[in-house]
Amino acid sequence: MNINWVYFSDTNTFPEEIETLLERQQFNLTVTSQIESLYGLLNNSNQSVLFLNVDKYYNVYDLCQEISVLYPHVYIILIIPEEQENLRQAMLMGASDTLRSSYNLGELSEAVANAKKFMQHRAKKEHSVTNLVKENSKVIAVSSPKGGVGRTLLTVNLAVAFSKMGKKVAVIDGNLQFGEVSIYYNMKPKRTIYEWVKEGYGHANYSIDQYMTLVDGEVSVLAAPPRPEFFEGISEKHIKEAVEGAKNLFDIVLIDMPVNLSEIHLRFLDLADEILLLTTNEISVLRLSQLYLESLESIMLKDKVKLILNRYVKSQGLDVKKIEEILGVEVHFSLPEQTNVAASSIKAGQPFMLANSRSHLGKAVWKLSQNLFVQKSGEVAEMKKDRKWFQVGK
Repeated sequence: MNINWVYFSDTNTFPEEIETLLERQQFNLTVTSQIESLYGLLNNSNQSVLFLNVDKYYNVYDLCQEISVLYPHVYIILIIPEEQENLRQAMLMGASDTLRSSYNLGELSEAVANAKKFMQHRAKKEHSVTNLVKENSKVIAVSSPKGGVGRTLLTVNLAVAFSKMGKKVAVIDGNLQFGEVSIYYNMKPKRTIYEWVKEGYGHANYSIDQYMTLVDGEVSVLAAPPRPEFFEGISEKHIKEAVEGAKNLFDIVLIDMPVNLSEIHLRFLDLADEILLLTTNEISVLRLSQLYLESLESIMLKDKVKLILNRYVKSQGLDVKKIEEILGVEVHFSLPEQTNVAASSIKAGQPFMLANSRSHLGKAVWKLSQNLFVQKSGEVAEMKKDRKWFQVGK
């Protein structure tokens, strides 16, 4: 692959270490200290990687922003003096990656490898036919104030179930620091919401689905950033446009929420048509769920909530009526306890709706997906006729 590697510095420093590393990989590096020459080099290729090292005549962030606006296709590696290092600002200004001015060979090698992977993915990306805007899409946030109750597992399996209904489905990993959706699908995304924010946001020709990964079950996943600190560069306005962009392209948009409620995550909930609050029949989880509901009530989002009781075993723990009394919300649906199915699914990185759809848990998720989607006239009957997919797996 032909990548246009460019190094720009306003201090006339020569990047010997960068040039040597690239030459070992059969690449050439073009070095310039003239801004007019730089723009000419970036104009000549849509596969450009720019090392930007300025400190004397230009402000590193201002110049980065200017270049990212003029040349949104350029992958910018910002070389920043340690006293000026600000990852959030670098990302907001359009940087694709950063290096401290005191970088070592390992850090440089990693930055070059990341740039190559990004360019390879872009080169292979096929331009799909323009999608028709969806008119009746639905956004569902799957939430819980307690970790380990099955939130992500439910999200990925609901996505497969909706897809098997013939719906076009997207999953957004709303846990922007420690998202696990990719793990549950056993995939390593080459593009995430991080790449969309720094390259696609605000540009009409970069649709949100170009930054999603298609996984088994015909589900498109907008993965969490590759590094937790990249979360700092993502704002509420980014979230709003990402969700609205996904609504235009997909019938169902599922958002896997984290346990916390920051301003960004409240924006996810505000944009959702329904909030599935997952709880279990445990006092500690129910107490947290009660606090969560009170928080949603204070911002007038409680009416969107549908309470899902997970790992439910009849005659164990509190009965359903007592749970409803405690939380002040009716239990919308109960999912059975089937630890072996859930554990095997997580370990294999494959939704049980693909591998074990005939299990009690699989059948329950299928019923829940039917329950959640507002059916059009005759659609329920059509789905009952075509149930072959549901018989696959044991």
